[in-house]
Amino acid sequence: MRVWSNRIRGAKAVAVHGERVTFYGGYGEERDRLAHGELTETSVEPTEVSVLTLPSGPAPRRRRVVSRGSRIYVQAEPFTAWGVFDLSS
Repeated sequence: MRVWSNRIRGAKAVAVHGERVTFYGGYGEERDRLAHGELTETSVEPTEVSVLTLPSGPAPRRRRVVSRGSRIYVQAEPFTAWGVFDLSS
C-alpha cells in the first residue's frame, strides 16, 4: 500500500489516472470543487481548482457521488441520470 499526503479537505470522491488525481467536493462553499493535482513520491501537489457544473450550467445541488478509477459519477436531483467526469479524457 502507498500513501500520499495532501492538503485537500472534505472530498467526497477521487479519480486517479497515471500521475494525475482529482478530488471532488469539499466543505461549505467548496462542495462542488474539483481540485486537480499531480502525484509525487510522497504527496499530491495541487495544480488547479475548478467547479463541477451540470450540462445546463449550474453546479448540482443535492446529488449522489461515486468514484472508481479515473471516473467520478454524479447523479443530481431528481436522481434520474448519471453524469461522468473522466480524468483520462
